[in-house]
Amino acid sequence: MSETSLNGISGDRSVDFPASGTEITGNADLLTEILLRLPPKSLLRSQTVCKYWFSLISSQSFRRLQCQRKHSSGKVDGLFFCWWVYGNDHLEFIPFNGMPKTQMNMIPLAFKNLATCTTSKLQSLHSCNGLFCINFNLGAENQVCYVYNPSTNQHRLIPLPDTKPCEIMVMNMAFDPMVSDSYRIVCVMKSNGIYEFYVYSSQSGIWKDSKEILDIKQYFLAQGVFLNGCMHWVSEGGLFIRFDLDSLCFKTMPSTVILNGLLKRNIRYFGQSGGHLHLIEVQNFSSMNFEVLELGSDYRQWFVKYRVDLSALHIAYPLMLSEELDLLDVNRRTCNIVSVIVDDKEQTSRFLVSMPEVIIEYDARRMTIKEVADLGTAKISVMWEDVSVFEWYDTHQYVETMACV
Repeated sequence: MSETSLNGISGDRSVDFPASGTEITGNADLLTEILLRLPPKSLLRSQTVCKYWFSLISSQSFRRLQCQRKHSSGKVDGLFFCWWVYGNDHLEFIPFNGMPKTQMNMIPLAFKNLATCTTSKLQSLHSCNGLFCINFNLGAENQVCYVYNPSTNQHRLIPLPDTKPCEIMVMNMAFDPMVSDSYRIVCVMKSNGIYEFYVYSSQSGIWKDSKEILDIKQYFLAQGVFLNGCMHWVSEGGLFIRFDLDSLCFKTMPSTVILNGLLKRNIRYFGQSGGHLHLIEVQNFSSMNFEVLELGSDYRQWFVKYRVDLSALHIAYPLMLSEELDLLDVNRRTCNIVSVIVDDKEQTSRFLVSMPEVIIEYDARRMTIKEVADLGTAKISVMWEDVSVFEWYDTHQYVETMACV
């Protein structure tokens, strides 16, 4: 059995190290590999070391490689929770990397400070692979839209589509670093009782009208999931839809069956991980046993990928059975899946679960749990109590990336 030496190299073979730091910095490939292991904020500081490092780190090829490595890892560095209570927006950031509390609290403020208008409110928020699309309502039917990278603190003002008097409903971000350095935004407009769809390209800087329309139904349009060049939306009562951003048209996508006796689907989660779409539906909201569905790559049908039983969490976290929480939550949803992380290569599947005052990670293969975040500082004000149980549609993944805006 091989042993791990103090320098972190495992195995019995000898390793030749450069004789000096000069040889490391002079070897572009080796230096690149070392720098790629640093988080974005450390990379930004490293740019000031010398002109050579600045040129290397700021190059498009290095940033592309960092984005692709990060995307391939499937790692999630934190979660943003955004919700609205009585017309007031609330934004909380929960890191998973031990970020200091002072720095953690500054990130939501940086989001809101993008809009210089003091009366601005978050209209919609959407993330994709580390980039965020933020739409602000400035009042008097005025809105502004920004693309923001919280890792680098870079932002870009996006011109709105000239479609008055249509109403902008939501903006969905589409960014795949494995395909392109550029990103696109899907804008859903409301006009005369129907939805219209426009697409913005960061490469061209212009909006295109897809000419596609959709009847207004119970769609989760603010929670579109981008995968394989398409934006996907699910619905509680209608058909699921897939919108191709290249051809600017709808394509077929299978929907799940609404069971007899139910008026609509009880959707508990919809997202993507490992190149697959995942969906969780339950018959009753208090169920702790559920199936995770995965959509086949041929888009023909949904199939059961995992069967999960979280009922044992009641023992480890008795607060889930609190009578006070039951009074506030008529559906008794004191446990919500907010993220599914699948790695087919490692054959792992992990579920991030929001519970009272804590977020845990459940490993389906090992059947183990661990706490990844304390929600004691992020509580939702509901009537006269504070409840810290977030929903999947309030959740936006944070991924550290050097992607340009």
